[in-house]
Amino acid sequence: MEIRAVIVDDEERHHSVLDKMLKNFCPGILVEGNAFSIREAVPIIEEKQPHLVFLDIEMPGGNGFTIFDHFEEPPFQVIFTTAFDLYAINAIKYAALDYLLKPINIQELKNAVARAEKVLEKQSKENIEKIQALKSNIQLEDRSLTKIALRSSDGIDFVEAKDVIRVEANQVYSNFYLQNGKKILVSKPLGEFESMLESCNFFRVHKSHMVNLDHIVKYVKGKGGYVIMKDGSNVDVSVRKKEKFLKRLV
Repeated sequence: MEIRAVIVDDEERHHSVLDKMLKNFCPGILVEGNAFSIREAVPIIEEKQPHLVFLDIEMPGGNGFTIFDHFEEPPFQVIFTTAFDLYAINAIKYAALDYLLKPINIQELKNAVARAEKVLEKQSKENIEKIQALKSNIQLEDRSLTKIALRSSDGIDFVEAKDVIRVEANQVYSNFYLQNGKKILVSKPLGEFESMLESCNFFRVHKSHMVNLDHIVKYVKGKGGYVIMKDGSNVDVSVRKKEKFLKRLV
């Protein structure tokens, strides 16, 4: 399918670079509009009705997230483009939305476009749910209340970070263990979640485990020791992580 796109970025050179990359490497994308602010973007999106919006985050007069204030149920897929900003990237990751770091890598662009094509083909409600998760997360002051989108083989589960007891590495997958006893197998490695979970009071106690510090019942001494979690599970603490971990506990 031919995908209509709009590029929203406050810098002219980013428009021209991305437009050229799309023409050369993603021929199925047709750029039908360019905007240099959210104010400009809204009427262009309303007129062009794009399938896909490449959206910069940091712009004068409001960051890219504010575009969702104008579209209650966005009919388009979004790929964020941004220079590195940990808070912004985490907010995007929580909602399982796509992003590209500037300068944009060709292969990452192709991968993001391919994922967008699959979502557009399904036209599922998942995109709206992901946008709603993003909107709620960026408004929260208490990061422990953050909603995380967990992509599994049968869809996307939206869970509160505070309800996750621990996360266990499972080769290239991750097992999320929840307070209600549910286990969700997510198709991403543990390292993909580390930075965003750290902001929700998680700690990586071992190469194969991150634990929610709010769900620790007891620390048992030993060479590295181990923790007992609220679900009754025991999780080893590596010797290398022990000192830093104990400082977080007290």
